Amino acid sequence: MIRILPRPQHIEEREGRLLLDYHCRITMDSSFPSEVFFYASQLAEQLKKSSGIELLIDRRASGAHKGIVLCMSEEAGITRENKKEKEAYRLEITPEGVTVCAAEKEGLFNGVQTLRQLIIQYGSSLPCLYIEDYPELSVRGWFMDVTRGRIPKMAYLKELADRCSLYKINQLHLYIEHTFLFDGLSEVWRDDTPLTAQDILEFDAYCAERNIELVPSVATFGHLYKVLRTKTFHELSEVEEAEGTAFSFYERMCHHTLNSTDDRAYELVCRLIDEYSPLFRSNLFNINCDETFDLGRGRGKERADEIGSHVMYVQWVNRVCEHVKALGKRPMFWGDIIAAHPEAIKELPEDVICMTWDYSPTPREINVKKLWENGAHQYLCPGVQGWNQTIHLLEIAYENIKKMAVFAHQFDGEGLLTTDWGDYGHFQYPELALVGIIYGAAFGWNRVIPEREEINADISVIEYGDASATLIETLSHMSDQAVIHWGEFVQFSETYRYHIAGKDMEAFWKGYLPRIEKSLPHIDACNETIKSDMEKVAALLPHIEADKRKSISPILHMAEGQIILNTILQVLDKEYLGHQDAYTGDPRQLAEALEIWYYEYRRQWHKISRESELYRIGELIFWAADFLRILGA
Repeated sequence: MIRILPRPQHIEEREGRLLLDYHCRITMDSSFPSEVFFYASQLAEQLKKSSGIELLIDRRASGAHKGIVLCMSEEAGITRENKKEKEAYRLEITPEGVTVCAAEKEGLFNGVQTLRQLIIQYGSSLPCLYIEDYPELSVRGWFMDVTRGRIPKMAYLKELADRCSLYKINQLHLYIEHTFLFDGLSEVWRDDTPLTAQDILEFDAYCAERNIELVPSVATFGHLYKVLRTKTFHELSEVEEAEGTAFSFYERMCHHTLNSTDDRAYELVCRLIDEYSPLFRSNLFNINCDETFDLGRGRGKERADEIGSHVMYVQWVNRVCEHVKALGKRPMFWGDIIAAHPEAIKELPEDVICMTWDYSPTPREINVKKLWENGAHQYLCPGVQGWNQTIHLLEIAYENIKKMAVFAHQFDGEGLLTTDWGDYGHFQYPELALVGIIYGAAFGWNRVIPEREEINADISVIEYGDASATLIETLSHMSDQAVIHWGEFVQFSETYRYHIAGKDMEAFWKGYLPRIEKSLPHIDACNETIKSDMEKVAALLPHIEADKRKSISPILHMAEGQIILNTILQVLDKEYLGHQDAYTGDPRQLAEALEIWYYEYRRQWHKISRESELYRIGELIFWAADFLRILGA
C-alpha cells in the first residue's frame, strides 16, 4: 500500500516501477528561481540516505536527463475547481522517470516532499503513479510554547522544522512570554536561557528555505506571570499581590494579567512588539491576549464596573492591534475571551485573525459558528495533548484535531494551527508532539480524514521507518494508563508546600481525587500495561530507522516516569485515604527510584533543550523524594 501524508487529493496507482540508478539525474527547469536548488538537494540527500544512490543535479531548459525532472507549468497550479493554487502540484512516476510539476515554487516544494516520502519507503525502486494535489486550507501550522519551562536548542528547532516540512506544515509560531533577550528586561530573563535576536534571524531564514513562515508570537495581555512578579513591573499587574511571592507552576497559569487601565502597561507591550517584530519576514504578528482571568478584578475593577470587563478587553486588543498594523503587520489573537461576545469581533480591525481554540475530545461548534456568522477570519486551533503529561494523550489528540479540522473546513477557516503548550514546566518530552502536528497537517490539507489506526500506521512507517506500522498505536495505548497526570502531581505538591503544610491532608485528598478515585484500585494493572507496551516498543527498535531510535528511547524513559507517578499515588492513597493495601513497598526506595529517574531525565533534557527552567522541575522532584522519605521513616 502507498502511504503519503497528507493524503493527496487525487492519486492513481499504475503498473510498473521506476529504477533510479547512476545514469539518472535530478534536473531543474531553468525558469524556476534559484532557491529551487535546495529542493533538488533535499531529493538528492533523501535518495542517498534511503538507497545509497547519489544523483547529480542539473539545470536546463530542455533535453532533461532520465531521472527526476522538476518543471514549471501554469496548468499544474489549477485545482479541480478551476482555481489557481500556488501550493498545487502534479507528480508522475513512469518506468522512464519522475516529473514533479508546479506553477509556483511552493507547489514544487510540496511535490518534492511527497516524492521524498515515497523514497523513504521504496528507496530507488519507486512504484508508478500519478498525483494531482493541493491543500484545502492555506495554512497548516504548528504553535510551540518556548517560554514556560523548555527552550529547545537551535539544532533541535531546526530538526523539528525539517521533520514538519516533510508533511507540508507551512507556518510555525514560537510563543514567547519572557524567554527572549529583550533590552531593559534583564530582571525578567536573568534566571533563564533566553533566545536572542541572532537565534530568531537564523531560524527565520532556515524556516523560509523550507516553505515555513515563522510568525512572531508574544504575550501582550495575559500570561505575563514572570514579568509581573518583578520589582520593576509588578505595579502593572491587575492583581496587587504579584511581587515577591514564591514561584508556582500552578499560580503561573492563573494570575498573570496586565492592568489595561495603566498606560505604562501599554508602553511596555509596544516596546516588546517593536523590538521583536523586525526579526521576522512574516507579515503576521500574534499578540495572543488569551486567558485574562484577572481582568477587572483588581486595579481595573472600577473601570470594569463602569463599562464591563469585556469592553475593556476589546479596547485593549484594539489598541495593540492598531500598533501592530502601524508596523505593517496583520494582527492575530486568541479567541477564548471574545467568544462570549462574538459580535465584538466587528469592533476589531477587519483583517484581524481570531485563533479559536478548544482542546476537548468533543470541541463545541457553537463558538466557531458564532464568530463565523459575525465575519471573523479564523484559524481553528486544536492541541497535541502533551501539556501536563508524561506521555502525550494521542487518542484525545486525534479526536480533538479531527473535529477542529472539520470546523475549519465547514466555516471557511484560513488555517489549522495545532498547538503544543508547556504548562507546568513543559515536562513532557517534545517528540510525541510531532504525531499531533502530523494529524493537523493531514486534516488541514485534505478534508477526507483517515481513521486513527490508519494514520497512526502511516506515521509509524513514514516518520519512523517502522515496518510493522504499529509503533504509534502502541504508544497511544501506553499513554492511556496514566492514573495521575504530571499537572495533578504539581498541583498536589504546591498545594501541600504553600497552602496546607501538612494540615488536614485527608480532607484535601478527598476533594482532590474525584477524577482518579475510581482508578486507584487499578494502578497495578495500569503499570503492568505500561511495562508490556514498553516491551513491545523496545522489540520494534531494531526495525526502526537508526536516526529515529534516539527519539524513541526518551519516550520509554517517560513511560517509566509515569509508572513512578502512579506508584507515588498509591503511597498517598495509603497515607491519607487509609487504604492500607494500596502500597506495600518502602517509600524510601521509591524516592531513590525517582531521583535515579530524574538523573536520566536531566540528561535527555540537555540533549535537545537549553537549561531554561529545568531547575524548577528538579526542585519539585527533590521535594517529592524527601516527602517520600519522611513517610517511610
